[in-house]
This record gives sequence, C-alpha cells and structure tokens, in this order.
Amino acid sequence: MAEVLWNKITAEVATLGQCKSFWEASGISFDSRKINEGDLFIALPGKRDGHDFIKAAFDRGAAAAMVTNIPKGLDQEDRLLVVDDVMKALVRMAKTARNASKATFIGITGTSGKTSTKDMGGLVFKSFGKTHFSEKSYNNILGCSLTLATIPKDAEYVLVEIGTNSLGEIAELSQLVKPDHVIITDVSVGHIEGLKSLDNIVEEKASICLGQRQKGTAIIPTGIERFSQLKEKVENFGSTVISFGKSETSDVKITNAEVKNNFITAKIVDQEQNHLDLNLKTAGKHYVKNATALLTLTVALNLSSSKAISALLKWTPSAGRGQVSEIKFKKDNCRIAILLIDESYNANPGSMRSALETLACIFTNKNKNYAHSRRIAVLGDMLELGPSEVKEHINISKFAKLSQIDKISCVGLRMRRLYEVLPPSKQGFWTKTAEEMQHVLVNKFKNGDIIMIKGSFSMGMNTIVSELKRLNNLEF
Repeated sequence: MAEVLWNKITAEVATLGQCKSFWEASGISFDSRKINEGDLFIALPGKRDGHDFIKAAFDRGAAAAMVTNIPKGLDQEDRLLVVDDVMKALVRMAKTARNASKATFIGITGTSGKTSTKDMGGLVFKSFGKTHFSEKSYNNILGCSLTLATIPKDAEYVLVEIGTNSLGEIAELSQLVKPDHVIITDVSVGHIEGLKSLDNIVEEKASICLGQRQKGTAIIPTGIERFSQLKEKVENFGSTVISFGKSETSDVKITNAEVKNNFITAKIVDQEQNHLDLNLKTAGKHYVKNATALLTLTVALNLSSSKAISALLKWTPSAGRGQVSEIKFKKDNCRIAILLIDESYNANPGSMRSALETLACIFTNKNKNYAHSRRIAVLGDMLELGPSEVKEHINISKFAKLSQIDKISCVGLRMRRLYEVLPPSKQGFWTKTAEEMQHVLVNKFKNGDIIMIKGSFSMGMNTIVSELKRLNNLEF
C-alpha cells in the first residue's frame, strides 16, 4: 500500500486552507491526464485552468483537489481543499515537508547536465539508502515544490534539480530547498538572453549555495571560463569547495577518458589520490563530468566509491538526452536500418559541442549494418543566447570533430547562419521548421546512417525523433 503523504488535516495546516471531507493522498499531480489513484490534484490556473479538469481528475482516482474556487456542479463536500492561491499553497506544503524531513538534501544546477546528473544521482544514492529525486526536468518553482511536497517520510537522500531563466530564481529556489550539499555541473552562456552576461550567469549559479546549510559541500567544475570567480562566490556563501575536471589543479581529476565499443572508460583520481575506474554505458564523453561530480560528492560524504561506480554502470541516457536506438523501416521495397542518437531535449553551445563529439566518436564497426556509416547531424536553433546568438551558431563550424561528420542539416533561421558557412560537401538540408525537416529526412536516409538530432526545446526537434520512431518496424 502506498505511503500516505498528506491528509485533510496536515494539508489544511500547511496551506491555511479548508476542506469539509476527510481524505488521504499518496502523491501530488497538476496534470489530470497523469493522475495516479490516491493523488492530490493541484488545480493550477493558466491558459488551461486546472479547475476545468477537477472532475476528470476525480474520475481517474484523485483523492482530493486543491482549488481556489468551487466549480459549478461541485461543492466542498467533494473533497475540495479551498485555498487563497493554489501555487502559494503548494509552496507552503513544500516548505512544511522540507522542514519535517531528516534526509540529506542535494541541490543540482548548471547550464547543462543538470537532469542527467540528477538521474545518475538517483541511481547512485539509492545504493546507500531510500532516495527521492525530481521527475524529468522539473526544476522551477512548480517542479521544486512538487519534489519537496512528495518526499517520503523515511527518505534518506533527496536530490533536487534547480534551474533558472532570470536573475534571482536560483537563490529563491535554494532557500526553498535548503540543500545540505550542492553540485554545479557547468557554467557557460546558456540562457544568456535572460541573464544578460556571463558574470550574471556565474552569480546566478553560485547562488544555489545561498540556502545551503552550514558546513555544506559545493562540487564545482574546473575548465570553465570563470572558474576563479565561481569559486570565490561559492566560498563567500560559506561552502566548502571541491573542484573536479580534467585540469591538473582540480581536487578530483579526470584522466584517460575514451570511448570503447560505445562505452566510456575513464580514470578518476580523488582527493586522497585513490585511482577509480569509471565505466558508463554511453558514447557521450561529456557524461564523465556528471558522473565525476557525483563520485566527488559520495567520497566527500564518506560513502563507498565502489558502490557509486557500480550504480553508475546501470545508468543509460534518457529520451532527448543522448538515448541511442535503432530504427528499421521499409522504403521503396528496400530495408533501411539507421542508428538514432536523440539529443532533442534542449541545446546550448556547450551541449551542442558535446553532442557533436558523441556523433563523431560513436563506435560502429562491430555491427555490420553500420560498418560504413554516414554520420549526419540535424541541428535546430539554440535559443536564449541574446546578442551572441549569430556568433555561437557560426562557431559550430569551427568545432574540431566536425571533420568526422559527413552531413549537417539545419532547422531554423539562426541555424541557417551555420548552414551558409559550411563547406558544400557537408551541407545536408535547411528548413525553417522541424516539421518540414521530417518530410525531407525520411526520403533521404540510406541504410546504415547514424543520425543525431539536437536543438532547443522550443524548436520541436523531438517531433522529428517521434516521427522516426513511428516508422520503426513499419513493414520491415
């Protein structure tokens, strides 16, 4: 039986709301389509007002609904928790749950790598005790509040992903989460449109330490442009800094990272000069940084590094973040098999370079279908780059590993700038939208092609991935 997280009485106390009927909830959801039986449904306002979907939530088994008004056809006897402001009430629940929890809290932020590090961390810390962590990329005030409000009472570790689009957002979320320890995965020019400058980005990422408890550890990356600035700001918040990366000055050093048979192997030298062998089931070398950050933290917490390494070996990239799959379909009476690298969730200059490196390095010789593969990148616009957007798109053409990629197709007006400076031999196709690119690609694939798809979320590059997966095994 699922653990009861909230009931009428505890929710009333936390939210300052009122409800006439008793109920117990084992989860919380704001999407009536994804309600699990026993969830508290949060009727959030917006373009699609959650109050319009209360009946649908109850039909799917919701235990109760948190509302600001009682819709026509319902009354307070229908397990409705009435509050002044639904979002503020959810934040109050999050604070209540956070303050009641005895778990160790880990906050994770960075320009890129947050979600992958959090997902890896979920596996790692589960090997040490009951672990609760953010779903998907739920890293704003809503996402963080949901994560905190659903903490199991016996959780030993809680991992919370913390994101930002504007100055001050991470500081606010840090004070909500109150992390004991933090990981900063990366600091680069992503979201610079909202944050205006790299100095502001450094300030914003460092502010994850603002809500940190005394004597907390901050794991930060070397090899970034403003490392000294980041370190100083983090230390000013009172955090104990441990750095990680390829630099010789790193407290925890990454050495000999290489791709073998689509596995990553790397040597990690920790603070005590212990040599650790890291293996990951992915061809993406950038994931070594994420894994190393977690290893650094586990060692700092006096947890078993061998257990952490074993847990990391079980991790594989999720959809949109480097997941590799084989797509087979029939075209013009010919059987086509392609290898799809799905990097469609989001993009910034750093993650774009990492994805291109993965495409360039992926090993295929052991599979006869891909022995003589074309490597094809399909790249969508990188958004939120402000005044530097033209330069950053053109700069992709200077990426050293581009020589190992056969064709580059581009989606969007910004990526057109890249397309125009590519050598003609590397130009694939350019389209304005992802939908247009779908129709082009399907007719141009050859058996054995390796395709990597990447772009900012709003560009809809995931629709290309979905279309390709729809074709899988179709009349094969």
